[in-house]
Amino acid sequence: MSDDFEVIKKLGQDGAQGVVYLVEFNNGLRAAMKQFKSTKSPARIQAEADLQSAAADAGIAPEVMHVDLEKKRIFMEPMQCRLVDVLKTSNKRFEEDLYHIMQTLDKIDILHNDGNALNLMLNVNDELQIIDFGLSKKIDKKLRKKWGEFPNKKVTLFMMKKELKKYNIHINNTGQSF
Repeated sequence: MSDDFEVIKKLGQDGAQGVVYLVEFNNGLRAAMKQFKSTKSPARIQAEADLQSAAADAGIAPEVMHVDLEKKRIFMEPMQCRLVDVLKTSNKRFEEDLYHIMQTLDKIDILHNDGNALNLMLNVNDELQIIDFGLSKKIDKKLRKKWGEFPNKKVTLFMMKKELKKYNIHINNTGQSF
């Protein structure tokens, strides 16, 4: 993927590791481009892209389109909107989708490890997906010993519930079991 693209707009706020832009290539293809700070190691960028790709293959994260380690950026499928913005004006229920994401992460051995509510987004098909795998890690025996069979329920979902409350969004977990 070349640098033949135009930045359309900045998406969201600057993050601790970089900033995300909506870009459009000369062929009309659009992507979300996560531009990392110069201090981010290429190995960490590749690890983040690999974990997101595995989650995308499982249908719960945007597809990684290209990784540019030299310029420290990841290009990915753009999302439609943040879940918190939709819930401000809608009574949409999303708990089952959120639990499905957490269960899938556990199944594919990825601890997302970032409870930021802004990491929950809807794709163009209005399907809930999770983004930002910068704090994620592979689930190994040591993590399972520490957090049990469902580490994302104990860590990621726990943090996410607290974070969603800041947006006056409460998760009804009756009947949900891991």
